Amino acid sequence: MRKLNILFLDWRLSRSLTESSLSSELNSSVFNLTKLLKEQLRNNDDLGKEMMKLLEGGEMLTTEIIGRFISRNLKTISGNIILLEYPRTLEQYDGLKKVLKNDNIELENIWYFKQREPNQFMKDHFENPKEKQWIDKYGSEIIEKWETEFKKRREQIIEIQNASDKTKWKIIEMDYVADLSVEYIKQRIKDCA
Repeated sequence: MRKLNILFLDWRLSRSLTESSLSSELNSSVFNLTKLLKEQLRNNDDLGKEMMKLLEGGEMLTTEIIGRFISRNLKTISGNIILLEYPRTLEQYDGLKKVLKNDNIELENIWYFKQREPNQFMKDHFENPKEKQWIDKYGSEIIEKWETEFKKRREQIIEIQNASDKTKWKIIEMDYVADLSVEYIKQRIKDCA
């Protein structure tokens, strides 16, 4: 039976570095839903047309249509899979579980890389001269936006965590500046596996 792992990241952690490290350690293909959806919307097949019709009508893609899209694309991948940053809601989580059951794929683990000290990270980040330019340009609004996005993302993850099997969760706390290396990430993955 094929296995699927979900990867969640706190806002502003390096997705590319983390996904490549996790993919390598778990010997799994990366399923980037956002990227694949963008490609699908350019296709002129029935599913692409149905999706475009919803979006052009100002509606969000439904959990059901995303589920059909995921199911169709999972069939094109042999071996195990890492699903990036999805689901975002309990409804999507329930929809994903149905897809996995129907496609005979086991949800192995849910990996959550989280900021150890998010407030310290934001403070250090905006003291960096390269990033300070954004505060100079937009003022404290940019920090408030970051804090809002960070809090929102973390609340979504906690909601899914509370509704799922706690034994499936592999939580890795990181300090963005000190720990952001392939070696560190791979070692933490091994420690959790």
